[in-house]
Amino acid sequence: MKLGDSAFREKILIVMPTYHSRMEWLERSVNSVISQTYDNIECMVVKDGCRHAGDFLTECDSCRETSLFFRSIPDKRFSFFKLPTNLGAAGWGPRNFALMNSHHDLICYLDDDNWYEPDHIERLYETIMERESDMAYTGTRLWSSDMRVISERVHPHAPRQGYVDTSEIMHRRKLIDSHGGWRKVPKGNDWDMVSRWNDARWSHTNAVTLNFYVREGCGIHRL
Repeated sequence: MKLGDSAFREKILIVMPTYHSRMEWLERSVNSVISQTYDNIECMVVKDGCRHAGDFLTECDSCRETSLFFRSIPDKRFSFFKLPTNLGAAGWGPRNFALMNSHHDLICYLDDDNWYEPDHIERLYETIMERESDMAYTGTRLWSSDMRVISERVHPHAPRQGYVDTSEIMHRRKLIDSHGGWRKVPKGNDWDMVSRWNDARWSHTNAVTLNFYVREGCGIHRL
């Protein structure tokens, strides 16, 4: 049987942390998940706790708008959760919450200001299966704040700092079991995670399937 046959199409988890993002970003990210050619997915959206409302478990207007938006998505492959307190630091807390409350073997990530090309999940899945690897990552198109394409980055080599982003990755759960989850670090928690996978078999799609919205000081290499 081919990789596309239903017996081989296991359910893949997409983890999406969110916090005080613009509604147009959230709509763009969600629509890119819904449009995936690989449809056997589950997307867990986890909102970090509000640090502006003042009282424990209360929310500001932005958080309430985010909650209303995600709870109104008709696609049953989405689930939405809210953390009771703010953990900050680039989504490490929401990502760990999703990992601790799921069982999927294959895991992807999507930051809420980025978006997938329609074949993103399918390409990563085929790459990780055909290469029998523990993790795969993909190429990225970089967009400026005024929505101009800055450049494209394809780095089909061993992952290294500055050349792999959270939203580019698909990995097997055993890497979390062996090396731990996301950690609160001052900068670059994606590389903090991947650098611990020094014994992992890696692969690359050799394609551009992720769109990355470049914010000032994000630190991604613009190749």
